[in-house]
Amino acid sequence: MSLPIPRRLGVRLLKILAAIIVFAALGRHVFRTWSDLRAHHEVITFDPVWILLAVVFYLAGLICQGLFFDRVLAGGDVLVGSFPAVRAYMISHLAKYVPGKAMVVLVRVGLVVVFGGIKSTAAIATFYETLVMMAAGGLLGAVGFAVARAFSLAGLSLALGVAFLIVVLPAVFPRVARLASKPFRGVGPETHPRITNRLLAEGLALSTAGWILLGSSLFATTRGASTGVVVGLADMPVLVAASALATVGGFVVAIAPGGLGIREGILIVALKPTLGPDGSVVAALALRLIWVAAELIAAAVLWFVARPPKSTDLADEVAVEVLASARFETAVDAAPTVIDKTS
Repeated sequence: MSLPIPRRLGVRLLKILAAIIVFAALGRHVFRTWSDLRAHHEVITFDPVWILLAVVFYLAGLICQGLFFDRVLAGGDVLVGSFPAVRAYMISHLAKYVPGKAMVVLVRVGLVVVFGGIKSTAAIATFYETLVMMAAGGLLGAVGFAVARAFSLAGLSLALGVAFLIVVLPAVFPRVARLASKPFRGVGPETHPRITNRLLAEGLALSTAGWILLGSSLFATTRGASTGVVVGLADMPVLVAASALATVGGFVVAIAPGGLGIREGILIVALKPTLGPDGSVVAALALRLIWVAAELIAAAVLWFVARPPKSTDLADEVAVEVLASARFETAVDAAPTVIDKTS
């Protein structure tokens, strides 16, 4: 059933406004990072081949997470297909640069529902995939820093990894999901994905592969934007650990969109023994720019690939219920508090 014309126009305006907010936040983010990089008066040698490899490794890492997102959706009997799920995951990454936590969930849910997904299942799957990714990142970071004998960072990473792991256990997360979904009508346990030990094991395995690829992206970045310090394969454990802890830390200390500032600060501290004070700053800022560019390229390509074959009326209904709902955003922002109380 088609929406009335005035309501349809209103939905279109909401979608345009959401896109403007995302790209305005992204543009501001890129401008600030580029200005910081240019202000760092150090001779930087750029190698386009290594920069391209950094992009490829990063996107490959995101695909691993997108595949796990698809597995979580399938746990709720939502068979949208692996490619639409990965597509939704990749495109929604741009929304993390908008202040607050809601926009990523809103965008991803909207992109999944038009392929037959269920709104509540997609939203909870987004939370679960993210939390499992953080758990794997913390645990892998602890191993990497321990190998590099950076025991204080290893301890911090281990603590974060264990905390997230407790939350995503099959005995714990369903309670978190029930508490988070209480404010919403018609969202019962039957719409939640089934969380099993096997699903958690798959998630930890895919997330670990993803983190190794993200660490490889950092390795390629240090070669592609170099201050003269050359890293080798022996440095991979600390590079993987640094990229993981920086991202997990940026997620936990959510005072800026996309972990801006927090992630770079952790990277600089973690990489300083390997790259030196100047090299660590350049690597952190260059990595941010390369990852943003990779996300833009992926979103631009995927937006026009595998478009939903059905009418967009369903997507319009989602936009009405989700984009215009302040209550949904409030619940998303309150999720960390709910998690803390449950764990």
